Amino acid sequence: RGRRRRHAGLRAHSSAMMRAAPLCSVFLGLLARALAEGDTVDVLVTTYRDPNCFEKVDEFTNLDEGCYATLWTNLTRAYQLKIVVYDPGSQKVDLREYIDDCWPVNLFRPARTMQVGKCEPFIGGFYAILGLRWRSPTCVGLSCSQISVAMQRFYSEENCAGVGVMTNYYPVQGECMRWSNGTQTFTLDPEGRNISQVQYMMNHECGGSDVMGYWMMTGTCYSLYSDTSPKSFRWQVELGKNYASVVSGARRSSIAGGFITSAVVASTVAWKVVAAILSER
Repeated sequence: RGRRRRHAGLRAHSSAMMRAAPLCSVFLGLLARALAEGDTVDVLVTTYRDPNCFEKVDEFTNLDEGCYATLWTNLTRAYQLKIVVYDPGSQKVDLREYIDDCWPVNLFRPARTMQVGKCEPFIGGFYAILGLRWRSPTCVGLSCSQISVAMQRFYSEENCAGVGVMTNYYPVQGECMRWSNGTQTFTLDPEGRNISQVQYMMNHECGGSDVMGYWMMTGTCYSLYSDTSPKSFRWQVELGKNYASVVSGARRSSIAGGFITSAVVASTVAWKVVAAILSER
């Protein structure tokens, strides 16, 4: 995404504006529809080495408010992007950096607002241009997000009944995500039915030999065997439009100790950790 050359002349400028107007209207309509129907808007991040955003480094998509491991600097351990303005022409995203997982007490510095479509400082000396992408099975075209996402929802009653207590969202392309005791990745099997979660204990970059693996089947309701809420949970996967390429090219992590094939153990431990943290705060 280098800077575009500006054409001289009022006629050329007016013509460009006339062509851009329908595109803005279409994108505004897509965003309005996405928000109304409960679909999601993700953040496309294109990183560069220089302040003019000429020398491209990488391109990836982040979940809105996802907690990602910081891989470009040692000053922080995690970052989070949150969309704060959706209107085309004035879209804005807040960037937050953390010294551990993405809890307010771990905030490294106040949030910095970035203008979508503008070359701005990012993290660790890199620069970035941000874009908004609509994630929905009905979305078609370049404005769509391509990623697949796993959703973990906890319920107040057994058999995944009652009130939804908490919902977690995780990208499943093997992205390095931050959590309270290190980092973790999520991937899908070729059929898109089984989720593999790998936790890297006390490691900041999704590496090392001290790892723990879990396997979860989508669409299955698991009991937490608890007398208090939450009592059950379920994983669901929203397959993105790039799923075919994800299957062939996703990073596969080697698990030294083998997988623990129990979603109940994994989510019970996860919930107890969350509950303990909440009780302290």
